[in-house]
Amino acid sequence: FAINVNLDLDTNDEQILAIREKDDPQAPIKIAVVDFDSVRNSYARTWEAFSRATNLKTFEVTTKDLVGDHNLEIVCRGINNEGMLTLEVFRKTASPNGLGLYFMDIFRIESYGSVEIEEIERSEGYRLGQKNGPSFPIVAFTQDTDSENVLDRIKYSYNWQYQQNRYVLTSTEKQPGAVVEEKQLEELFSSTEVEPFEQYLAGPWYLSGSRGKKEILFFLPKERTISIYSGDVQELYNWLKSFRNLSNRLLIYAENASITSINKRFWVEVKSINTIDLSIAGTERWDRYTGSYIRLSEEVQQSLLFQESQEVTLSDLTLDGLYRSDSGIEIIFEAPNFTWISEIGEFFGVYAVIDLNQPVLYLNGLDENGLPTRDFTFVMDYTEKLERNHLYRTLNLVPGLIGVHGVKTISNESYLFEQFEIIESDDLLDEGDAAEGT
Repeated sequence: FAINVNLDLDTNDEQILAIREKDDPQAPIKIAVVDFDSVRNSYARTWEAFSRATNLKTFEVTTKDLVGDHNLEIVCRGINNEGMLTLEVFRKTASPNGLGLYFMDIFRIESYGSVEIEEIERSEGYRLGQKNGPSFPIVAFTQDTDSENVLDRIKYSYNWQYQQNRYVLTSTEKQPGAVVEEKQLEELFSSTEVEPFEQYLAGPWYLSGSRGKKEILFFLPKERTISIYSGDVQELYNWLKSFRNLSNRLLIYAENASITSINKRFWVEVKSINTIDLSIAGTERWDRYTGSYIRLSEEVQQSLLFQESQEVTLSDLTLDGLYRSDSGIEIIFEAPNFTWISEIGEFFGVYAVIDLNQPVLYLNGLDENGLPTRDFTFVMDYTEKLERNHLYRTLNLVPGLIGVHGVKTISNESYLFEQFEIIESDDLLDEGDAAEGT
């Protein structure tokens, strides 16, 4: 493929070509620059170099001023034969024969982790061309193989050095990860296969904590598609390839189903069994954003897509511990997990409490492999009452359905659960002494 760009600020655009041998799909991709020769009044190839990437479908070429001196570097991202991420940066330099554009590599890396360019906000003086700006650091993350925690990482920071005319490793930092408590996540993170991670993502995810923006991502690994719903707008992407670069992260390459020249990279990082952080990046700097998403049922999906006036947010209420009903049903909450115990057996999974003008309890069942099964929605009434040294918590659940007009009950039956906590007498005495002293 080819992209047109002005690399030297003259009156003519140049072309950057990505080339690979047709007969050898394992061959590295070559980068070439085609410059206009004003003497011969024609275009000529003035420079070329091999990248370490081999997958042309996921290969990405952009131009960006990484150094901060108003000259554009050529940035190449891709995947090699071993499934490692590759990143190369080429900087304009003097041609050996004095003719045409010429480049030299100032950074190359291959990593099983993640590699990103950290863009820094530059001053108004830089944007007006009056002065140079700070260079952009490049950071790489890999799993800490010496640690027993699969989420522990090592961060490598590379910075531009004018004296050496290249990016240099300036620091190495160990970063401890969170402790994995959920069994399902522990099994997911311990695996190096792509398929379990893709199955974990299957279904709808809602953008959380963003007022005024209702967005749902729908991952369909079997159909190899990713849909983005925002209001009445839908974007459909073909799911090209997935890579497990870190234990709790998945990198997805995708292309727009209608305009295949539009490519996206989806960085998915699992935070809990029903929460992910997602970064979506296109080739342009403006075409990228990040957000936190929660897993929701299809009913919530339809509500978010079509109900304009209804605000959906996660509730601050956290349910914890054992709740019992008079009929012998028990629910054990251990956020974000729950276990429902009745005469017919046990039902376990993850839960969320959602505010739809009233609290809604959503239960998402999981099988032994941590994959979604059935789900239930309840309109919830939660109360607390303190009697002497007993704190009573009451949970009244009515089966409900979330639709375009919000949530509504679908049954006259309800489930009443209670939980009580004994407050230590010393705590009550302390409270009384504090009251007398005021």
